[in-house]
Amino acid sequence: MKLWRDFYDLMMPDVPGCPSAAADSALRQSAIAFCEQSLAWQGTHPDVPVVAGTAEYAFTPPADAVVHTIIHAALDGEEIALYPDKPGMGSINRHGRKGIPAYILAGAASLTFVPAPSAPGTLSMTVAFKPSPVSTGIVDGQFNEYREAIVHGALVRLMLSPKKPYSSTQLAQYHQQQFAVKTAAAGQRVARGYTRARLQTRIMARGIEQAVK
Repeated sequence: MKLWRDFYDLMMPDVPGCPSAAADSALRQSAIAFCEQSLAWQGTHPDVPVVAGTAEYAFTPPADAVVHTIIHAALDGEEIALYPDKPGMGSINRHGRKGIPAYILAGAASLTFVPAPSAPGTLSMTVAFKPSPVSTGIVDGQFNEYREAIVHGALVRLMLSPKKPYSSTQLAQYHQQQFAVKTAAAGQRVARGYTRARLQTRIMARGIEQAVK
């Protein structure tokens, strides 16, 4: 795992005098936004033992991470396909096998079968992760592949801070554009490997969009 300070060599020269706490916060928020928009951090969730009549199960993500969404789910090998009305938020059983829930909804910390399964089984999932709100860093793979994108996103947040030596709306706009381009490219890479609807990348938050206009 790489700590937020491992990004400093690429970022700090652009924000002289920036406190490490502010830098870490900006990097964390940028990494969260990047992972949410690109779905680039994916992995196999530990198998979940399913109990008959029990609908809700907690996610068990790696340390310093949370589950952002379910990519693929199967109960005893029976695929529960992506729910079409809410991409990324749930899955629906298209085969209608008796005892298999109709769909599965992903919350912030847990998933819920609707209806509850009528028989025990094992749920296997591929999920997309993102850093937790208190994470101290990110896994090596995401750091090695996407550190430039994450740094661009962090620089947007820092350069929009008022009355700082590094405050610059013009440079924030440049880094915002770079963040959007690199995040979209990462999302397209992921989309080619999965049968999913076309990904759309937002440019950070509405407040940032307004600030750079």
